[in-house]
Amino acid sequence: MKRLVSLLITALVTISASAQVPDGFYRVKCKETGRYLAVHNSYVNTESAKNTGQVDMQSLETVAGFDNVVNDPGSVLYLRNISGGYAIEAQGFTTDRKQLKLNLIAVGDAYRIEARIVYDGEQYIRYLRDYGEDGKSYVTTDAIKSPNQNWYVIPISDDNYFGLKGDVKVGNSYYTNTYATFPFELGEGMKAYAVNTLTDNSCTLKDIGSVVPAKTPVVIECVDDDAAANKVKPLTESSATVGDNKLTGVIFCYPVLTPTGQERRSNPAWNCVDYDAAKMRILDVADNKLCFVASGSLAFIPANSVYLPVATGTPDIIPTDGTTGITGVKNDATKANKAKGTFTLNGVRLPDGVTPQKGMYIQDGKVVVIKP
Repeated sequence: MKRLVSLLITALVTISASAQVPDGFYRVKCKETGRYLAVHNSYVNTESAKNTGQVDMQSLETVAGFDNVVNDPGSVLYLRNISGGYAIEAQGFTTDRKQLKLNLIAVGDAYRIEARIVYDGEQYIRYLRDYGEDGKSYVTTDAIKSPNQNWYVIPISDDNYFGLKGDVKVGNSYYTNTYATFPFELGEGMKAYAVNTLTDNSCTLKDIGSVVPAKTPVVIECVDDDAAANKVKPLTESSATVGDNKLTGVIFCYPVLTPTGQERRSNPAWNCVDYDAAKMRILDVADNKLCFVASGSLAFIPANSVYLPVATGTPDIIPTDGTTGITGVKNDATKANKAKGTFTLNGVRLPDGVTPQKGMYIQDGKVVVIKP
């Protein structure tokens, strides 16, 4: 699916649309559709401007519902003032390119996002537009003003927060894992762990403190399974460091499929890390303990998540041991570990009997496309 885009922006509903948007973290929401912008890939092809006057980015998607972006680092956009406009940065992606400049044009209480694209000495002016009518869509660019081109720019705040959802319950607490390219500070009652030792029989979780450095894959101890109880604060910089950490982080999970559901791995926009059950373990529960386990359902490592690399021949189940003393764990049914069934690309199992909405899913270990 094409995503002809030049890119996003950010700022706030409470900031006047006529005011200059300061550097900071934001979410961007289409005024007409209510969908949020999120960076879900890093692919950019400026050559398309030569023939179409647009930039093919296959990087931006629009997502309906705050609950579907609240824990997505790709929806937390850093807006930076640069010469000639703004740059957007999220999960390692940036619009700061010599062929592309963004400007914000006040339209009532929102903004129109103007993209100036330069290719082969020619300049093209386009406007970001939310395309489609599904719960999850994509962004295109138009040369003329058209519907779905007005955007709220909303600062990250106590109301428009970035929070994490616990998916493994431990006593009265919950755990999850995450990987963000920006540093962040944990909320009250939360803890972050790295894996600092690994054997064939167990691994040790080490408490790394309340500030998680940028690009640090971690296990997070949450207060609840609700993101509202697990708010974290994105930071522009941090002096915190983590020593030896055995975990590996993954930013994107972006398979490209044909209309019939065939994988198009040769497409330059393909951006996935294949799951290898022989060499990877994911956070889950087994034998009433928090563990890293071999999954029978994942085709790819989920976006913005972590895994534990292991040697071939390592047992399927690696319990956590040592400094955290985490036991008495029970599954909260959000991380899939059964081969049969229907799962999202992030490994969330759909209840039996539920008909999936339009989109891509994993059924019995294979990627499928659900059509309307």
